[in-house]
Amino acid sequence: MDSTLERDPLLEATPPQPRLQRNALNLFETIASTLANMAPAEGIFVALGVAVLFMGTTAPWAFLLAMVGIFASANTMSEFSRTRPSAGSFISFIANGIQGYFPRAALFVSATCFTLLMLGYIISTASAVAFLGYWLQIWFPSWNWIIISVVALLIAAPLLLRSVVVPTIWSFVLFLTEAVALIFMAIALLFMARNQVMVPFTSVGGFPGGFSGLALAFPIAVLGFVGWDNSGPLSEETKHPRRNVSITVFVSILTIGIIYFLTAYAMVMGFAAMKFADPMAALSDVQHQASPFLTAAERYMPWFLAVLAVIGVTSSAGYYIASAVSQTRIIFNSGREGLLPSFFARVISPARPIPYVSVITYVLLSLALIIVPGFWLSATDVFVDEAIIGTVPVALIYLLANVALPFYFWKYHRSQFNWFKHIVVPLIGVAVLVLPISSFFVPSNPPAFVWIFFGLIAVSVAWGLYVVLGRKEAVKTLGTIVADE
Repeated sequence: MDSTLERDPLLEATPPQPRLQRNALNLFETIASTLANMAPAEGIFVALGVAVLFMGTTAPWAFLLAMVGIFASANTMSEFSRTRPSAGSFISFIANGIQGYFPRAALFVSATCFTLLMLGYIISTASAVAFLGYWLQIWFPSWNWIIISVVALLIAAPLLLRSVVVPTIWSFVLFLTEAVALIFMAIALLFMARNQVMVPFTSVGGFPGGFSGLALAFPIAVLGFVGWDNSGPLSEETKHPRRNVSITVFVSILTIGIIYFLTAYAMVMGFAAMKFADPMAALSDVQHQASPFLTAAERYMPWFLAVLAVIGVTSSAGYYIASAVSQTRIIFNSGREGLLPSFFARVISPARPIPYVSVITYVLLSLALIIVPGFWLSATDVFVDEAIIGTVPVALIYLLANVALPFYFWKYHRSQFNWFKHIVVPLIGVAVLVLPISSFFVPSNPPAFVWIFFGLIAVSVAWGLYVVLGRKEAVKTLGTIVADE
């Protein structure tokens, strides 16, 4: 059996829906947006100390293994996009995986997953803007981090309301700044601490230390790759999406994985060469230093501190712009496929198909997630807590998409069904994602995190029930809009 989605008369096509700008992005631009969304500077600034805390000198290998593990989920996006690219991304993919078996259940699951994914995405991207405010406040203590964050969001909003190409190019320029700086610093450290080149092959420091700590370090390394799926929601605006989305996810993950590994390797060498009683404890002491990268720069290249100040800003700004462009497309698509009121699928005009309602909604929610908790939490608490809370729902949706893949291909493209690509690899993806999800529930995490997560689940389920009971017509439109058709 090899077919497009087969629908009974109940599921016949509805009148034409608004469409986004076709063929606006080439392969380079989709890769550029995805790289910016993965924000390697912010990711490694936050993740490296935690990885070293558990693995000591072997921490760089956690990022390399995480890259390999994320490739399994990239296979899922690649396979879905090859046959049915959609601006709905994982939401449409999950819907298509269930629809052929249980159409009504597909509607409930998709609406629930959409709500959970969007809440997770917006919380995690708001954390990036809070990080920007925190980072600038380190350098300018008299500045208020909330005001900085709000101003940054207000500056970003007009970019998001331009043609998809404009924010994509800006986000890439911001990414390029951080990538070049990180690679330069890594190469400099590799040279200046060259006597320690074999240290990452030894097991020193960390608790429990070495590869015994991999299970604890692996979740933070995996979460450092969040954003690799950026190109999926952009498929309707991408040239040749069935090919280019697949290329983009693998190239982007490989690029960021290499940057993470090289940077972590160099930092471990750099700290090993410093005259600390316990260099790895110093590298992982995130409570008493703004960033280990600042410590390394002060020791080896003080003039580079100004560059680090800049890339902390560019990383956060590029991440927010790239992620907002991508994620507003999922909101837009959910509006036209019935998971949200059609109001959310409005565009400025057919000549300027910018989903302005989705963009404005996204920016307003981001503002709320910075201002409201900022009344009683510090900048550090806001960006750390929101980063942890926001990424877990996203990881859960990645996991469900892996589960949906074999059901979709078995039902609709059986002649293309491949046991390795459609069973074995998705199972690896599920196994990789179970670790960061389960680590969220360890006793060391504040109990409030767990209650907030269950609160997000409750809100998502409530919306799913509302859609099933109050928007039954959505079963006709769910998953019907293919990016290049």
